[in-house]
Amino acid sequence: MRPNMMIEKIRAGHTVVGLANMYPASGIIEGMCRGWDFVWIDGQHGEMSIDACLHAVQAAAATGIETLLRVPSHEDSSLGPFADLSPSAVMVPMVNNVEEAKNVVGGLRFPPLGRRSYGGRRVIDLDGRDYYTEREVMLVAQIETLEAAKNAEQIIDVEGVDALFFGPDDMKVRMGIPINTTAADNKQLRDAMEQTAKAARNAGKFAGTVAASAKLSRIAVDMGYQIIVGGADIAFMRIGAANLLEELREELKQEMAPEAAVKAGSGVYGG
Repeated sequence: MRPNMMIEKIRAGHTVVGLANMYPASGIIEGMCRGWDFVWIDGQHGEMSIDACLHAVQAAAATGIETLLRVPSHEDSSLGPFADLSPSAVMVPMVNNVEEAKNVVGGLRFPPLGRRSYGGRRVIDLDGRDYYTEREVMLVAQIETLEAAKNAEQIIDVEGVDALFFGPDDMKVRMGIPINTTAADNKQLRDAMEQTAKAARNAGKFAGTVAASAKLSRIAVDMGYQIIVGGADIAFMRIGAANLLEELREELKQEMAPEAAVKAGSGVYGG
């Protein structure tokens, strides 16, 4: 049986760091993610069909990194087929309370804990017909609302949920604060983030979040987060392109036609 190094590293007390893949281009993973612990494949907000997610998981395996696959919904019709792609971890968005957490566990775990259907093609090909008892997959519930943060202790206590993932952007939308605010700048956001990590620690389980700078990653790790997403493909491409364009315009301003100023980084802090 293939080892799940993402789970093994976290259980050993280590922090794992990854990048988010939102575009349906597996070459991005091969070209950008080598050396990172995992890639977050975004099947919810990324432009990813289930076929694209399959290719992304395959590219990650070929590149030698683990996979955190975010599914698009709580429906069994999403949970089972995406889990059958054999990622290292499955992330489920918008888990707000115990009832939703139990429903997600039901869709992602096999009997007797859940109701997931047996027979995934890829996972059988890779791990054999006993994969349902032997292949360990981490289940990650996203904490993205004020309701979810309030219920974090009860959500992580549900059997079958392994980790919580604090989603800062949706939380900021619901708090009514600017979208590019970070936990370093806002106490309400920081408190919700710390509350989520504390709930996971108290349950003897794990927590993850997005931390798109060294400073933010230190804040997260000091709170107890062990799963850190350091940025996304779009952020690196957009920031790199904007920074270079600004440099070129400054260097070649005498030769180039006047254009609107382009701010370095294009104001993007994450994905």
